[in-house]
Amino acid sequence: MKKPRLKMFAAWGLGLLLLFLLFIVGDGFDLIRLPEPRWGSVFLVFLFTVGFTIAHNFRWREIIESLSPTWRGEFFSLYRSLTDSYAIGKIIPMDLSLLGVRSYYLNRVEKLSFPVAVFSVLFDRFMDVVIFLLMALPSFLLIAGIASSIQSVSILVLLLLGQSLLICWKKGETFHYLFSISRVLVFRWVSKIPILGNRVKRGIEQAGDPAPFTLHAVIKIMAWNYVKYFFLSLRFYFTGRALGIPLPLLETFFFLPFVQLSGLINVTPGGIGVVEAGTYGALLLMGISKSQILIFVVGQRVLLIGSFGALFVLNRFFYFVRSKWRGEEGFSWK
Repeated sequence: MKKPRLKMFAAWGLGLLLLFLLFIVGDGFDLIRLPEPRWGSVFLVFLFTVGFTIAHNFRWREIIESLSPTWRGEFFSLYRSLTDSYAIGKIIPMDLSLLGVRSYYLNRVEKLSFPVAVFSVLFDRFMDVVIFLLMALPSFLLIAGIASSIQSVSILVLLLLGQSLLICWKKGETFHYLFSISRVLVFRWVSKIPILGNRVKRGIEQAGDPAPFTLHAVIKIMAWNYVKYFFLSLRFYFTGRALGIPLPLLETFFFLPFVQLSGLINVTPGGIGVVEAGTYGALLLMGISKSQILIFVVGQRVLLIGSFGALFVLNRFFYFVRSKWRGEEGFSWK
């Protein structure tokens, strides 16, 4: 009992320490002169948050249907578990929230086997790594000054064409290879989680290989992967607009992967401090002043908490109204 508590306090301590260091580097007194928020852009930040979570939900549903062809779940109940996991992920490590809430929902509510539930969540998360790897090269070349914006776009287009040709050539085998890689990562990462780890390992060993992904499913999953990234880029861009910090749209698209990379480092609750440090570094490379960067990283955290908090409440309001409309007793996931 003491060890988990010690880890929790250490994680919060690390996150707060990183924030404190950012305040020192960026001069925390600049936060006293916070700009008046531009409410039109604030609304767009929320709108693009909704857009990226919907795209994420479509991607996750395609993965579940590929792993369990007989499953036919409701979109909105699945969406609710996803947005709940994002909201809870603002106070505990994001990956732990995404894994715990969604796998619990699939196993207990949708009655899917535990291995399939965990597989679907982890493979869905692995898709974020795939898009990061695709964007990493053109982004690095742009940041390092080796390539111009147009050249980086050209390289990205070539990479997308190469990926499309590979998918058309190998069809569902493309994801079979990716699934094998993610399966190895499951053993190494999830096995370290107390209690849950041993159960996942036994389930994976008993489940064997899943049904192969069809070409149609692969195309749809990758398409939603790109749409999700597009909405994330627009949300990042309009966060700056909401705080009176204009960001170059094209550079925002290419610098976002390095902000995402910091989000994949799950060592603090909700990525606090780590995401801010990654955002600080990305904006510094974009040529934004330190005083504006500090306002951005704090404003971004506030806007994200507000957006997911609003989604959390709206989801419950939607289910409450629907339950009353149907004349149902109580309140359920369905």
